[in-house]
Amino acid sequence: MPAPAVIFREIHRLLRLVHDLEDQIGRVPRQLKVHQAKVARQEDLLRKGQEAIKRLKVSVHEKEGQLKATHSQIAKLQRQLNEVSSKKEYDALQAEINHAQATCQRLEDQILGGISDGDDRTAELPTLEQAVQQAREEATQFEKNANARQADLTEQLQQAQQRLKEVEATIPADIRNQYNRVVKAMGPNALAAVRNRNCAACYTEITAQTSNDLQQDHFVMCKSCGRILYLPEEAQSET
Repeated sequence: MPAPAVIFREIHRLLRLVHDLEDQIGRVPRQLKVHQAKVARQEDLLRKGQEAIKRLKVSVHEKEGQLKATHSQIAKLQRQLNEVSSKKEYDALQAEINHAQATCQRLEDQILGGISDGDDRTAELPTLEQAVQQAREEATQFEKNANARQADLTEQLQQAQQRLKEVEATIPADIRNQYNRVVKAMGPNALAAVRNRNCAACYTEITAQTSNDLQQDHFVMCKSCGRILYLPEEAQSET
C-alpha cells in the first residue's frame, strides 16, 4: 500500500484537478451567455437606429405637411391684404403673414435638419448591420466549439473523479473518517503540502514533533488551519 504522503499528494492533485475541471465546465454556459448578450445588444442598437430613422421620416413628413399648410395660409392672407380698406386691418394681416413666414422658416430648418440627421443615421446602418452579423457569427462559432470542449472537459472530469475514488480507497481505514470530514468541509483546499517546515496554505510553522510525524508517514493535520498535511515529493525523497 502506498505511504500516506504519496496518497495525500495524489489526492490533493486530483481534488484540485476535479475542482478546476468543474469550474471550466461551469464557465462554458456563462461565456455563451456573454456572447448571446452581445448579439442582443448589437441587435438592439440596430433596431434603435432603424426606429430613429423611421421617426425622423415621420417627423419630416409631418413638418412638410405643416409647411404646405402654412404656405397656403400665407397665400390666403396676402389675398386678404389686397382687399383691406383700413390701416389697422392691413397691419394685423401683415403681422399674421410675418408670423407665418417665420413659422415657414423654422419648419424648413427643421425639415432640412431632419433629412440631414436621417441621412447620417442611414449611413450608419451598414456598420450596425455588420456588427450584428459579426456578433452572431462569433456566438455561433463559440457555441460550436463550446459543445466539443464541454464534452472533452466532461470526459476528463469523469476520469479524474474515477481516479480520485480509486486513490481514496487506499486511505487507511483508521483515518478515513477524519479525511472525509475535512474534505467535506474544505473541498479541494482540504490538504496542504509542507515546505520548509511551513504549511503551504496558511504559512504556519509546524513543530519538530509534527515534522517528525510526517517523516514517519503519520496522519497529521495543521494545528492552525485544520488541513491534512503531507510532504511534497522532493522533501520526501530527501529523507
